[in-house]
Amino acid sequence: MQRRILANLFLFSTLASPHFCGAQSQSSIHKDPDVASLATTAWNGLRDHGVSLQGLFIYDWSVELHPDESTGFGRYSFDLGVPIDGSKLWHLDGSTGMVRLRHHMNNFGEDGLGESQLYSNIDGSSRTNLYEAWLEQKLVGDKLRLKGGKIDANTEFATVQTAGDFLNSSMGFSPTIVAFPTYPEPKLGFNAFLHPTKNNSVGVGVFQTATAGTLTVVEPARSWSLGESERVGRASLGFWRLGGNSDRFDGTQSSGTLGLYSVVEQAVWHQSQGEHALSAFLQIGVADGHVSPIEKHVGGGAVLQGTFHRRPKDSVGVATTRVRFSSDPAAGFELPAELIFETYYKLSITKHFAFVQDFQYVHHAGGVENSDCPVFTPRLVLTF
Repeated sequence: MQRRILANLFLFSTLASPHFCGAQSQSSIHKDPDVASLATTAWNGLRDHGVSLQGLFIYDWSVELHPDESTGFGRYSFDLGVPIDGSKLWHLDGSTGMVRLRHHMNNFGEDGLGESQLYSNIDGSSRTNLYEAWLEQKLVGDKLRLKGGKIDANTEFATVQTAGDFLNSSMGFSPTIVAFPTYPEPKLGFNAFLHPTKNNSVGVGVFQTATAGTLTVVEPARSWSLGESERVGRASLGFWRLGGNSDRFDGTQSSGTLGLYSVVEQAVWHQSQGEHALSAFLQIGVADGHVSPIEKHVGGGAVLQGTFHRRPKDSVGVATTRVRFSSDPAAGFELPAELIFETYYKLSITKHFAFVQDFQYVHHAGGVENSDCPVFTPRLVLTF
């Protein structure tokens, strides 16, 4: 335990050091005005040609408060993105692109909870990979959008925009979707999105998966606005099918598997200036319990943006998510369901730095009896 604490203190001290994130090289540049001039000219030239740079660093440290022994472990994720404006770079209006690199290091410590719904959405095996690389083109007056390449499917399908600051993975998309090609390893895919009217759309995606099958997703959606205060809302209903042969729990195989999901989001209240707002969300999902370990999912919650008069960028959220495990006896679950309650407070310290204090209570983790556990996860978020 002392060794783990020292390791994390070293990491935090590294983040706070002026030599972190290129600060040392910047000081060297200032010593050489010629180098500084060349770097500035090159950077401005890239931006003028539609190429920019954005970064995201997340560090989580979780503490599981077991009745017998409390354990803690940390992990971090670094995301470097290069957005491309095709209208500037290759003079094609309505064209954009993205290249994203991602580095993830997991587990400075021990995680022994075994929950099915991960309480940190950056959990995953340690890896460095080309996360996304895609091109997109808008046509017919922006009513048709085509996108192809290596794509994080959750950026386009089953997305819960209101729940973006929650840490639990199930707040981002329904875990009933089998082989969904999202974090930590998106796959090649092709998407088409049609917007026949301002408030109606339909999206179709075809993706490779980590299995031998191809995942097809169809998601029609409708948006609206309520009252004079224009409280916006959105609802989507998604259908997915995983092709190829899927293994059943009883040892047989089925020719593919399929399921449904739905997301509803609604702005409940907001001030006219838009600095303070209350929004709610609800999501459900169903899958074939003979193939999927999770056959039903329901989750929902609310988020208050702008918690105090002088804290318009802070937010607080409360939500719960429940999964029902497969009832197939061969699936091997002791209990039928897992329930997680989550609440967080996000403190936006500066434009580029935020601190999130997250608390989750996991009930029947992984469908195992006597596995209830509170979990605290402080999160640091750095953006540039």
